Order: sequence, then structure tokens, then C-alpha cells
Amino acid sequence: MTRGRSYWASRLGFRYYSEVARLARSHAPAGGSALDVGANDTAVLAALDWFDRRVALDVDEVPRRGGVETVIADFNDFDPDERFDLVLCLQVLEHLDRPGPFARKLLAAGRTAIVSVPHEWPGWVTEEHVHDPVDESKLRTWTGRDPTETSIVEDLGMERLIAVYR
Repeated sequence: MTRGRSYWASRLGFRYYSEVARLARSHAPAGGSALDVGANDTAVLAALDWFDRRVALDVDEVPRRGGVETVIADFNDFDPDERFDLVLCLQVLEHLDRPGPFARKLLAAGRTAIVSVPHEWPGWVTEEHVHDPVDESKLRTWTGRDPTETSIVEDLGMERLIAVYR
């Protein structure tokens, strides 16, 4: 889904973005290569400036940013030449009809993966979310394993679950 710049501008100060950057620094301090799946215009990769290679992947247009490669593709069809040191996927899984295979591919694509989902949002919040409410148990079902670390962050009265897999 394509969203306008005002949508993304309104989200720039969200706490979960800074928590993702903190977790990335903690779990992938050596940097290397980072892939943001479903990146659109989040600008999270800009905060990961210790990574030599940063790739933003989305099915829709990805705004160009200095030092960030852009790939317009469906992740299901994406076949990278090598594993990334870090894979991000923020607020995407809840939109997918089949999040399990997608989530397991995310974890296989990187040495470390950070995934965020809306945490226990009621089903009436947005029609775009196929799987609300999402909790730790549902995420475990999709990924097939327990995360190394989790964090729950609140923005504008709504929580997001952030999970790190190594």
C-alpha cells in the first residue's frame, strides 16, 4: 500500500523506531549489511549509520536516501546473493495473508532479524490488519521459534511488540 509523505512525516518521532535502532546496535554492533523489508518511507535505515551496506526493499516505490540502496520487489520473490547481517521487518506481517512462510524467510535471510508487529491491537483499529490481535504466541507461530529478546513500546496509546531473532 502506498502512503503519502504526510503519513510518514507524522511517524518520524515514533519511539519504536529508536528502540529498533537501539536493539540493532546491541545485537549487530559490527554492522555489515542491513535489509529493511517493507521499508517504504520509514527512514529507519538512516539511523543505522554503522552499517556499510543498507538496502530498503518494498513492493512500492521507496524514496531514495543517501547511502541506502533501494529495491522494488516482493520479498517472497527476492533472492539475495548472501545473508544479511541484519534484517528488519517493521509493521508488515499483520498485513499478509500468509505471514508464517514470510516470517521464516525473514529469519533465514539474516544473521539477526528484528521484527515488529502491533501488540494486541483490537481487530477494529484498522481493516488493513488481517491478523489483529497479534501477541507473542501468534508471532512465535509465524516465526517457528522464540525470540532472543523482546520489547514492547507505546506510541500514541498503541503498543508495538519488537522481537529480535539471532
